[in-house]
Amino acid sequence: MTTSPETAEPQDPVPRGPGRPRDARHDEAILAATLEILKEQGYGGLTIERVATTAGVGRPTIYRRWRSKAALVVAALVQSSRLAMPEPDTGSLRDDLIAVQRHQVELMTGADTRRVTAGLIADLATDPELAEIYVTRYLAPRRETVWTVLERGVERGELDRDVDFAFVYDLLVGPLFMRAVVWGQPLAPDAAERTTDVVLAAFATTRRKCRGEPSP
Repeated sequence: MTTSPETAEPQDPVPRGPGRPRDARHDEAILAATLEILKEQGYGGLTIERVATTAGVGRPTIYRRWRSKAALVVAALVQSSRLAMPEPDTGSLRDDLIAVQRHQVELMTGADTRRVTAGLIADLATDPELAEIYVTRYLAPRRETVWTVLERGVERGELDRDVDFAFVYDLLVGPLFMRAVVWGQPLAPDAAERTTDVVLAAFATTRRKCRGEPSP
């Protein structure tokens, strides 16, 4: 049985010896081509051959940098400025969270998001090492940005001090992910506000709730 070049597991590159350094322009071209193809064709439509053609490089040039299609996609997602989480500091926990949630809504309602995420997660499930890279380099920094927003809310007295930040993050992202990516349904225009207000209704400081003040 013949193994397809696209599904074969490339060997890790041999360490580079002295000689001409790696051309960073190739890295940029490859990652840009990957994001372009992901947006137009989704994860299933992306092949190393197509990336190489679009970037104007040979397939070995790609495999010397990334050992598989999934590894290449993870690298492209990490480097994409479009996917970078905003870091708002408006002085209001509610306004900061809404800014973060609007960014999440924008990403998850993108035409390419569902096609990319579903295929990538399937490949990551069989590659624990790559999944760890995806979590630590892409997901974790995004979550840490939200945690910073929550920490400022605690410092300003807007949020209970014993709040489980990880749980709050899951509550913010989970509904958006389930509706847009898993179910493939459109998100409501006020999805950012609604998810934010649900979290604040549950975890805003008790003194605000007792006085009947609106969530910050």
